[in-house]
Amino acid sequence: MKRQLFVGTIAMVCLAGAAQAQITGSPHDFSSNAWSGGEICKPCHTPHFANFAAGRLWNHALSDATYTMFEGDLEGSDHLDQDSVLCMGCHDGTVALDSFGGTTGQNFINSGKMVGTDLRDDHPIGADAVYPTSPSTRFNPQDANHRVPGPWGSLSLRSWIDPSDNTEKWAVSCRTCHNVHNAGNHNAMLYFSNQASHVCLTCHIK
Repeated sequence: MKRQLFVGTIAMVCLAGAAQAQITGSPHDFSSNAWSGGEICKPCHTPHFANFAAGRLWNHALSDATYTMFEGDLEGSDHLDQDSVLCMGCHDGTVALDSFGGTTGQNFINSGKMVGTDLRDDHPIGADAVYPTSPSTRFNPQDANHRVPGPWGSLSLRSWIDPSDNTEKWAVSCRTCHNVHNAGNHNAMLYFSNQASHVCLTCHIK
């Protein structure tokens, strides 16, 4: 009885979170694909036997690709923040969408959504996007919670551990701009609308 109650509670929490976050019908809703088993959470998350190192009760395979960073350097995933590492597990195109739960899938992300492993033509993230802590004429200041507040909304910087000295730094991540659960239902799964470059201007002084 206790086990049934626990499983039922997990299911209700997952469904309630999905409804609130509007992931249903978004590009991250794979429940209509046969390989998802009709489940909306399972391709990314699992309540049991998750990838502990990845956090977030992570269920999806991670990429072991080498990336050409924005500055042109060839680096592994240790030069990305942890959130971006999770995103790249699908979006760099080296791991199939249906590679989760310990299985190896065959359905890869389509070219329109694939970032690839050459990141020179994408917004810097991780090691190439450590946000300044001192006053800058180019960037709006971050607050004590490592958020950059703006008149249209706030964007969160993400923790990145610099492998050269094992220190924590705060950087722009995939998740600084994109809401993976599609809260707000904005184009490109952004945290808020980029009308008149509002997302860009939250960080950048122009």
